[in-house]
Amino acid sequence: MPPFYELAVASFGQSSSSIAKWTIAVVFTPSSGHSLVYQITGSAADYSLEAPQSVTLKEGENGYLGRAPIGLVDSEKLHLLHTTLASIPVIRGNASWSSHNWVMEGVTALRRVQGYQVDKNVSMQWISERLGGK
Repeated sequence: MPPFYELAVASFGQSSSSIAKWTIAVVFTPSSGHSLVYQITGSAADYSLEAPQSVTLKEGENGYLGRAPIGLVDSEKLHLLHTTLASIPVIRGNASWSSHNWVMEGVTALRRVQGYQVDKNVSMQWISERLGGK
């Protein structure tokens, strides 16, 4: 049986800010935080999908605020993550649309991909509660 990696929503921003940026992360090593992070960057006028980044999720570093595990991914199906997330439309020019919306679209899309197990209870409110409202 292949190994499974943790699928999570990671939050970044300033602890004093009321709205943090959400990202989708595959956590390879939970103890060290070694992860692959997918995110949109920019503002409402020019959002775009950034190339995935290999990062260490360590509280207090690079604006990392925490993560909410949302499921598991089969290591043999990891290659499907990029094409799935790259297919999610990025909305520009709508001030009410943000990284939170993009992440939720990603969660919905990943639920349909074989080899991805996303908890059925995951919702925007569920994630927000686990991230302390950020």
